[in-house]
Amino acid sequence: MADKRQAIVDAIRTRLAGILVSNGYNTDIGRHVFEWKVRAFSDSELPGVAFRDTDPTIRELTGGMQEVSLPVEFIIGAASGATTMAVIRAAITDVLAAINSDFTWGGLAWDTSIDTVEAFAEAEGKLTGLAKISSTVKYEQPRPVHT
Repeated sequence: MADKRQAIVDAIRTRLAGILVSNGYNTDIGRHVFEWKVRAFSDSELPGVAFRDTDPTIRELTGGMQEVSLPVEFIIGAASGATTMAVIRAAITDVLAAINSDFTWGGLAWDTSIDTVEAFAEAEGKLTGLAKISSTVKYEQPRPVHT
């Protein structure tokens, strides 16, 4: 059986890559999608979005099933300029729209909640607009067993 968590991560990556003006979104952040990006965005990667799945909470259910709450964070970056924060706000709208277009990720999950949305700016030599969207993907899976 394929790993459901990996399938959800793959679905998130695919959905984010579709955030393009040509697909009706406000930005083209789908051109620069990163999973677990550990370095700051470079100029050539902006605007862009990075995401990471962090430590899940698992609740045991009856019948050998588990309920999983998987936190997923989305970090959005936009280049320095007069419209930096306008691009960030548009990209936040785009990521939220992408999540809400199918919060089950093709039937892999039963819900995705948006927990927090933050926008801020970072100035290390020049201004970079950033945003963080925290969400939780909720799904059930069979209890893993080794056979």
